Amino acid sequence: MARRAQEPFIGTGNFTKTFKGDREELVIVNDGSADLTFVAGAVEYTLKPGEVFDEEVNPFDRLVITATGAWRGYVREAY
Repeated sequence: MARRAQEPFIGTGNFTKTFKGDREELVIVNDGSADLTFVAGAVEYTLKPGEVFDEEVNPFDRLVITATGAWRGYVREAY
């Protein structure tokens, strides 16, 4: 099944986003100079500065980012 990028997000600092349904693929880039943590699918992950997270994860409908620096990302959805 093909997937496409959807619902991009970008910011600095803490962020919470609720999606309209479950998502299973997530991309986050830590553009800051300090660690970034995020919770998706009831699992917490940590990204070091400059790291990219691009993975399939447990289904989630809420994303929580805790950061002091800049970040960006999006989810993928089937079509």
